[in-house]
Amino acid sequence: MKKQAPSDITPPTASAQQPPTPTLRQLACFKEVAAHRSFSRAAVALAMSQPALSSAIRELESVMGATLFDRSTHHVRLSPAGEAIRTQVEWMLNNYQQGVQDLQQLLKYQTDTLRIACIPSSAHLAAPWIAQWQEEHPMVLLHWSDMNNEAMVAATQSGEIDIGLGLDFTVPSSLETHFVAEDDIIAVVPAGHPLAQRSALQWSDLRSEPLAMLSHGSTHQMISHMLEQQGVGLMQMETVAYTESLYAMVRSGLRIGLLSRLYAQSHRPEGVVTLALRSPQLSRRICLMTRKSTGRRAVIQDGWDYLCAHMGATALKH
Repeated sequence: MKKQAPSDITPPTASAQQPPTPTLRQLACFKEVAAHRSFSRAAVALAMSQPALSSAIRELESVMGATLFDRSTHHVRLSPAGEAIRTQVEWMLNNYQQGVQDLQQLLKYQTDTLRIACIPSSAHLAAPWIAQWQEEHPMVLLHWSDMNNEAMVAATQSGEIDIGLGLDFTVPSSLETHFVAEDDIIAVVPAGHPLAQRSALQWSDLRSEPLAMLSHGSTHQMISHMLEQQGVGLMQMETVAYTESLYAMVRSGLRIGLLSRLYAQSHRPEGVVTLALRSPQLSRRICLMTRKSTGRRAVIQDGWDYLCAHMGATALKH
């Protein structure tokens, strides 16, 4: 076979070359314009000129082959393509920034970092296992925080935290979940109330009772919907921001409280009785969650595997 001379070698065509990829600068510009809905405000946030910002967005749109913003003299809005990539861009930037922080941490202290967040009512489920995992990994810098469920799901999806523990009401498909516990809604009754002598209650038992529940979150919506279904009016319902206020109302005999069993397990005040609510039973699912990925950092995978193994599906004790 005749050897091919160097001059006969055909250089790779443009189509065979690696396609262009967006730069971190372009992605950061996209994130700020999407957040501020304004090129001028985004430019201020990025400490750059507006022409430079506009140029970076045009370059990104050229690389992506799509218009990412609908622009007019009165507004700047994400296009359908921009909406489609926004979450992924935020995740990429968060992971880059946190990756840099982790590198600095490794260089300074020779440690790795794991970020865990829980909804407040589930913290006591995770705490013993997180503590044991930390004992086995003393060189890992552990960041543990509490968030409401919506914020925690968003932070897990964007990569701001590595592992979350919360409700699986609206978990996006980009997250992997592991079921931990079924958490039912219960009644908290003053110890001297006639209903406190029952072994359990039905929702219909509450029709003539003044009630109280927490004022925020998806659990509030669950309870409100159930009360309406069961013909229990909301006219006598009081909403409070904190469990301490709810328990104070119950202890004083002013209200019967409605909340999840997890809250009751983490608060055990005197002068109240907790009773199951049945016919029907209303419950919420508690799950571990982390972003789906084939390339997780080893410390995230280890923490995830450990918590999944030790926080298997459990029924909360009455």
